[in-house]
Amino acid sequence: MPQDTAARFPTHVAIIVDGNRRWAKQRLMPVSLGHKAGFDRLREITRYAVGDRGVYVLSLYVFSTENFSRDVKEVGYLMDLFANNFRTIADEMNERGCKVLFSGRREGLQQRVLDAMDYMMDLTKDNDKGIVNFCLNYGSHAELTDAMRAIAGEVKAGTLQPEEINEKTIESHLYRDLPPVDLMIRTSGEERLSNFLLWQCAYSEFYFTPVLFPDFTKECFDKALEEYAAATAVWAATPKSKNLYFT
Repeated sequence: MPQDTAARFPTHVAIIVDGNRRWAKQRLMPVSLGHKAGFDRLREITRYAVGDRGVYVLSLYVFSTENFSRDVKEVGYLMDLFANNFRTIADEMNERGCKVLFSGRREGLQQRVLDAMDYMMDLTKDNDKGIVNFCLNYGSHAELTDAMRAIAGEVKAGTLQPEEINEKTIESHLYRDLPPVDLMIRTSGEERLSNFLLWQCAYSEFYFTPVLFPDFTKECFDKALEEYAAATAVWAATPKSKNLYFT
């Protein structure tokens, strides 16, 4: 029987944006310039992935709940970067017919950042050609904790019975109702998830690259897609059995 080796294309790509500080330190530059270079690259990759390559959902890990423990000046600069650039990204995504979402806790974010986030979501809410999901003040442990609290509240109120709780219940209480992650990319050479989309990437392919994010070009993104296509083609060509759990 012929095997299905057709190249696969991911519906949902997630990127752990990493390496901005190391990029700056290697060049004896202030860390802020590394973040600026990383944000410029983020805009380019966002336009390319969703607008040109046709990725339907792109999730970007831009600021974790743990990042608030960094130097106050560095955190302040990042908040300035978000507040001052999100509206431009919104306009670019709106021109491409793409929706912008945010995943994370609003508590702790400055009002000007929240205003920019709300502007992006409101401007693009009716678009359907793609989704860019900014994960800001995000942590998967926090997301699952918030989901459990919401479910517990419904049980306490009597609107949900414990025996009715299943995987769909949990998924419906996550920050966003999005397809599972097909391809998880991490730049900078680190090979860990760092508390990012733990529920959503249960069956993801992982692509780790030593390239620091400010140097992560369109060609680098294409290489990740090629690796994903090759890996999933091999999986499709592998004979399956009812007892096959690992390959």
